[in-house]
Amino acid sequence: MAQKDRLSEIITLVQTEKKVIVSDLAKKYQVTTETIRRDLEILEKEGIVARTYGGAIAVQSAPVKSDYKVRAVRNSAAKAQIGEMAAALLPESGAIGCDSSTTVYEVIPFIRSRSGLTLLTNSVRILNDFMYDKIRIISTGGILNSRTQSVLGETANRMMQDYYVDVSIIGCHSLDLVNGIYEGSEPVAQFKNMLISHSRKVILLADHTKFDHTSLIRTVPFSKIDILVTDRKPSDEWLERMKEENVQLLYPSS
Repeated sequence: MAQKDRLSEIITLVQTEKKVIVSDLAKKYQVTTETIRRDLEILEKEGIVARTYGGAIAVQSAPVKSDYKVRAVRNSAAKAQIGEMAAALLPESGAIGCDSSTTVYEVIPFIRSRSGLTLLTNSVRILNDFMYDKIRIISTGGILNSRTQSVLGETANRMMQDYYVDVSIIGCHSLDLVNGIYEGSEPVAQFKNMLISHSRKVILLADHTKFDHTSLIRTVPFSKIDILVTDRKPSDEWLERMKEENVQLLYPSS
């Protein structure tokens, strides 16, 4: 099993059981205890677990700013499902804006053969992983942020002023029923706001863990979003709120 898949399963396990034991995980995944300790070190650095003698316990907190590698494996199956649903909403040709969120990344494998598409993005990972595919990719430029695998700052924002796209697909740090969409850092929030304002249509991607939380910076209200794609049917309160805001809500079997 690849490390990213193992990390994803360990995150789910520790959130469910509240604690994990190194020897049990080593046996479960048929790896050495040292391998499991390294996995737990990664999760501890990102505030997901606190290591204890012989294992680790869950850290009870709201969603926190995370290293891209850890965020990429968290709820990976849900993100892939959202990515496939979102890809079906995109045209065969035209200009698509993409932020650097891990959920947005999951859209690209489903559209990589669409030669009529141009992607405008600040994601380093998209540039690296899909450079040989049929889609045309334009990078915004900017200052490299290794934590988010993106380029951000004044250069990225200034370049966005000269571009308009048909559709933007964006992720988020969290969603609050009353106040809308949040991000964890100001540079990320600034770029997403610019991308939203230069898009004819905006599709927001958010797995179920993003709902009912707030983060450091509020970006835009729901009125700026056209479609919200998630992996589970939200509560009746969310269904009603999206209807009030005229946001199309999509989830499996919807």
